[in-house]
Amino acid sequence: MGKEDEQKEQPKPPVPPVLASALSGALSGAAISALVQPLDVLRTRLQADAAMGVNRSVLQTLQLVLNEGGVRGLWRGTGPTVVRLSVGAAINFVALERLKHFMLDVLPHASGQLGSLQAAAVGGLARAMSAAVMSPVTLVKTRMEYGGPNHIKYKHTVHALATIATTEGPRGLFKGLWPTVLTNAPFSALYYMLYTRLKSTMGESSIGSHLHPTAINFVSGICAATAATLLTQPTDVVRTRIQLGIPGTIRGNAVMTLGHVLHSNGPKALLAGAAPRIVKRTLQTALIWTLYEELLPKLSALYMLATAQQAGDLESKRARS
Repeated sequence: MGKEDEQKEQPKPPVPPVLASALSGALSGAAISALVQPLDVLRTRLQADAAMGVNRSVLQTLQLVLNEGGVRGLWRGTGPTVVRLSVGAAINFVALERLKHFMLDVLPHASGQLGSLQAAAVGGLARAMSAAVMSPVTLVKTRMEYGGPNHIKYKHTVHALATIATTEGPRGLFKGLWPTVLTNAPFSALYYMLYTRLKSTMGESSIGSHLHPTAINFVSGICAATAATLLTQPTDVVRTRIQLGIPGTIRGNAVMTLGHVLHSNGPKALLAGAAPRIVKRTLQTALIWTLYEELLPKLSALYMLATAQQAGDLESKRARS
């Protein structure tokens, strides 16, 4: 029997329970998001200041944030960030697992794995759903992180959502929706495609045979996230400007806002906040995926055990009655 025949006979990976996927994603997102929040605060401030013609280095911006709000200022917007990433990660991972299962059933691959284009489609669609649903929380997160001149003060996430809905109307909650989706969906499409390829390649290599699966997941995640973050940097700059309502945003029009940025500030403006964003996004994505891959089999096993126990209890009750 040839190698091709052996690959064709490999069983497809089982579909994890929805609850296990949701909990694994939510726990991973909540734990990691709070850890890397200072990097998001710096990214938002750098992009907002650059839009207003103020250019500072990352260290100068860090000093400014500390002067304005102390160490606590680095964790501005943590509430909506944790909500966004925990709920968003739960939606993303559940959608991803369902879409992956659908792709493998409808368009089966010889090796029982997703092809590169299929992986990109699965990753992009899952993240697009998550980003669209969580767009109002992303808006709140961005505004609470800013803390610069004329920033709007909100008591907490719910207060912010209610205030925006009252003062700007329900549509105001989805300000920057398209740039948000156009930043997140391509990022995840590129990330998931590269992550699955790298993980598979490393796992089959001589180096991978000496590494723990967790290390392979983490290294693959770091490499994939770095590439995807760099490629989606311009849309992230546009999203920040629109959501903060910075002068020069064309009524929420992403394409025209991008044109304004290039015309008034030049291509260099598209790299504003790139350094903290790359570090934050790379670490956050790699850590969330590594933790998710560790939690999922354990929570799936617990779910199956609880389900079997419940079925056994029901059977016993029927037998006694």
